[in-house]
Amino acid sequence: MRSAIARRPRALAEGVAVVAVLVGAGACSTASSDTADESARGKTVSGKVIPVVAAENFWGSIAQQLGGSHVHVKSIIDNPATDPHDYEPTAADGRAVATARYTIVNGIGYDPWADKLLSANPGNDRTGLKVGDLVGVRPGGNPHRWYSPADVRKVIE
Repeated sequence: MRSAIARRPRALAEGVAVVAVLVGAGACSTASSDTADESARGKTVSGKVIPVVAAENFWGSIAQQLGGSHVHVKSIIDNPATDPHDYEPTAADGRAVATARYTIVNGIGYDPWADKLLSANPGNDRTGLKVGDLVGVRPGGNPHRWYSPADVRKVIE
């Protein structure tokens, strides 16, 4: 079994790769005409902060840890007492999705409202990650992929 110190360089390299993907996704975009939104998201030394919307806070937390100061992450469901199956998105949630450059949804029937928000706000310059599709779990399967270390690793990678 490898020690935590021996695994650290690989984990760091994987995190850097995800940040590069997130930053690269932002670098290829056209400028937004909504300057109020851009100023609210802030800036980094190298450019604009990438707005990321995660349907749930467990995926949003990973995005924030990997993206650091290069991302502004909004988790739509950020209260563990909220049931994602019954969640009714707000107008603010729709606005967040509409302005997001990167989205992360669980899928697998866990957050069906997220697909509706994405469909209502199509974005040609938005990149999306659907965890269920990534890990090969179809609707009706176990949607609790954040409990699987192998699946979380795939999301990180």
